[in-house]
Amino acid sequence: MKISFRPRLGSGSARKYLVLLLLIPGGYLFEVCVMPYIRIFEITPNLLYALISIVTVAYGRVQALWVGLIYGMLMEVMLPSIPYLNLALYTIPPLFCSFIFADRSLKALEMDRALNRKSRELPAWLRTLLCAMSNTLVYETVNVVYIFLGGSSLNSGHILRGLADVLLTGALTFLVSFPVRRLIFGRKVINPVLKKTPIVFGRK
Repeated sequence: MKISFRPRLGSGSARKYLVLLLLIPGGYLFEVCVMPYIRIFEITPNLLYALISIVTVAYGRVQALWVGLIYGMLMEVMLPSIPYLNLALYTIPPLFCSFIFADRSLKALEMDRALNRKSRELPAWLRTLLCAMSNTLVYETVNVVYIFLGGSSLNSGHILRGLADVLLTGALTFLVSFPVRRLIFGRKVINPVLKKTPIVFGRK
């Protein structure tokens, strides 16, 4: 009988929060220095919402709130418009989305197990994608409302541009989420597997 397994790379809480500390400034610098040059149909996907959504699903509500707050303050300084608008848009929608898309707590999972309830949860990559698209949809909706209240005439171009931003941000999130989550959690654990040759009974 042989026991075969793959070694697990370190992926404890220290690793997760070290990655988070590097992810916050790295994501912001990439957003302001690189993303303006990545334009599809004259639209730049929102990398910050992609990263906020990854943090929402991988870390939880509290970390998502802090990351959104930091990005909101930075964008408030970089792109001043209506006072505190960027701060609100990068903080409040991710907070509400975290209640829907964040991983369930260990306490909730243990409660389901104790009550013998089957917990149905969407895959992490899908929840990350939906979270990013939901945040971007709120962002674009507020922008359209702001344009309308500002006295400008709305047309189909504004709506299509907003929907295109939602789709492009979702595509960017899909591409970025897999390597970033691999960086956060490391390699998946593969439980030890017992291997043995089958027992054959024969007549002498």
